[in-house]
Amino acid sequence: MLKKISAITLSFIIAAMCFAGCGDSSSSESSATSAADSSVADSSSSADSSANGDASSAADDSSTQEEVIPEASLTIDGEKVDTKDLVMLTVDGRDIDFDTFRYYYAYVLNVYGVSPDAVTEDIFKDILANTVNQIKQEYVTLKIADEEKITLDDEDKKTIENDIATIKGQYESEEAFIEGMKKYYLTIDVLNKMEEMSALYKKVYSTVLTNGGKYATKAEDFKKVVQDKDQYARAIHILIPYCSQAPLDDETAKTFDSMELAQKMNIKQQAYAQLTDEKKQECKDAAKKIAEDVLKKALDGEDFKELIKEYGWDAGMENEDYKDGYYIRPQSQFVQEFKDAAFSLKENEITKELVENESYGYFIIKRLPVDLDYVDSHINMLTEEYDKDKIQDLYKKLMDEMEVTYSDTYNKLTYNSIT
Repeated sequence: MLKKISAITLSFIIAAMCFAGCGDSSSSESSATSAADSSVADSSSSADSSANGDASSAADDSSTQEEVIPEASLTIDGEKVDTKDLVMLTVDGRDIDFDTFRYYYAYVLNVYGVSPDAVTEDIFKDILANTVNQIKQEYVTLKIADEEKITLDDEDKKTIENDIATIKGQYESEEAFIEGMKKYYLTIDVLNKMEEMSALYKKVYSTVLTNGGKYATKAEDFKKVVQDKDQYARAIHILIPYCSQAPLDDETAKTFDSMELAQKMNIKQQAYAQLTDEKKQECKDAAKKIAEDVLKKALDGEDFKELIKEYGWDAGMENEDYKDGYYIRPQSQFVQEFKDAAFSLKENEITKELVENESYGYFIIKRLPVDLDYVDSHINMLTEEYDKDKIQDLYKKLMDEMEVTYSDTYNKLTYNSIT
């Protein structure tokens, strides 16, 4: 989740522009499906403000809407303003020109789910504040890079050139590429800036935020923390979701058994969502009956991991990184019922009763001892998760320290100034 903090907008650029570029070809039909997150971990990121979201979804939405090419325009006091070399504000000593500001503004509008012509006075101040916040959030990268003397080298610059070439390659011509950028409120200069920001963020992230860097927890210190039973619990579990008992139509049922678990979960969730309240309750009752039977088997000493394979619906338990257990903290983004149960157990103990969560269903949880060999081999992943709150606090501190100076033009902006 941390990587969303700073380089988030680049995924918007590449996903959206490549999608649009492919749409210019003769085969314009494109679809993207993602398996539902069947893990007990909460998939939302607490690091992001309300201005932060999955902007790449704009690419999918564009497939069903008529394409509109927005022309960059700024109107102040009823008059069009020449935006060439126009500085809108200065953040931490760096000037933000109109094109760059407009890109971030459009990004925030996308998160709000509104177009520039749908902005109202009621939400305009919040949109502006979140636009500035998004700029500050991303410019933390530049602040840290300056402090730590981290710069892009020739290899990084070559990668950027290749990335841009890849995007251009999705279009039939240079003109089509320019028009494609307009759809996403981009200019060539802004596209280069965003690519450079992303590349620099990756270096900052790997150099000082993770892998034993300046702001990361050292491996030897983390090994002490992870063995504290009040700070970490290693848990495996069997998830029996309500939706697992939702009936399928005949056509879907034919191929269901051959699907991956995450896909099965996605299909079951969709089927469950279509049911009446009465039918949903029937599914809940059926799931509970199965979960009670599985719990009895677990408490009678049957192999817990074999029970996971036979009955479990959490695709995370099939992941190589997590098949030997989730390493969770009281602060981890897992449902509260799961965390409470896991920490209440002694090592090698199984929950005596079903653990229920209204969003997921029934859990049967077993707490295991911490495996230091696993910790050694996954040290970067574990410390990265452990440091999330600390890094988020660092970002907030650095953002709070940034001085922002607003131009007269910025101060005159109204809800219908920018298109």
